Amino acid sequence: MFRSSNGLLKRKRVGFLVSRRKMRKSIFDTFMQLCGKTGIDLVEVDLDRPLEEQGPFDLIIQKITDCMAAATDGNTQAIKTLNGLEMYIKNHPEVIVIDPMESIHKLFDRTTSYQIMKECEILEEGVRAFVPNFVQIDVLDYKHNLMTIENAGVLFPMMCKTVIGHGSELCHEMALIFNKEGLRDLTPPCVVQHFVNHDAILFKVFVAGNNHYIVERPSIKNYYKTTTKDKKTIFFSSHDVSKPDSGSYLSQLDEDDDNGNTIAPDENLVLKLVRKLQPKLNLTMFGIDIVVEKGTGHHVVIDINYFPGYEVHRHFLWISRSTCMTYSTNHT
Repeated sequence: MFRSSNGLLKRKRVGFLVSRRKMRKSIFDTFMQLCGKTGIDLVEVDLDRPLEEQGPFDLIIQKITDCMAAATDGNTQAIKTLNGLEMYIKNHPEVIVIDPMESIHKLFDRTTSYQIMKECEILEEGVRAFVPNFVQIDVLDYKHNLMTIENAGVLFPMMCKTVIGHGSELCHEMALIFNKEGLRDLTPPCVVQHFVNHDAILFKVFVAGNNHYIVERPSIKNYYKTTTKDKKTIFFSSHDVSKPDSGSYLSQLDEDDDNGNTIAPDENLVLKLVRKLQPKLNLTMFGIDIVVEKGTGHHVVIDINYFPGYEVHRHFLWISRSTCMTYSTNHT
């Protein structure tokens, strides 16, 4: 329970706007029960109904990036849905929203999000947290693209990703390019980024307010320029490689590389990176993808995501409840 300005105890009403694809019903029901024990009434919001009929809300937590992406593409129903949410927020300035849509939009464009990450690079006791060189490709012109990439200092091998970073399955489609000939496989608009060897281990940092935690996921094996100069482009989906239960051949280290040692990220460095990114992004819920560079131990930031799949972690419910309580208490 929360004490209001007149001293009376009051329950808080939190609207939860997350697609079923993002959170299973069993997880939502457990989360609702957990919140209920601490004075928070969690309400699943139906965007097909007017929000005025479902309120009032003290706090709204939303993850509707698929709807936002569809609206950007001109989908009339998505535009109507988004306008309804924006109007409710405008008419109820007292309602706290996690997170503001204008902040989420920053992560829809990978070039923009990479530029933000670059502004937050850190050097701590000889270990860097940095973003690999990257550049956006907008045209189907081989010579122009080759010059653009060389001017940006992006070296082979390089990862190619869609510019759109959210709201579509296409944002998970990627390509690993090994040589100049592979540049003919580019499909603009896209972003190319230098690929850093990291022993096929990805660390996903999940951030929720003042809390963060790190989970290990499979990733892409090491590829060396000396042995891949004639290799053809590899196309893949990150969903097939970096899910907890993925077993892709792309994650299988070569015998010479497989020493069984995992270098964990530096917790202090990660914390500083999180604290530096939060005000730049103006987000409460986001994820950072980090790999530890083989041979140097540098922390390489390769992506940022809004409201990633927290439910895979055993502490998700408690951390999310804590975030709800923090915002509800601060805005009583």
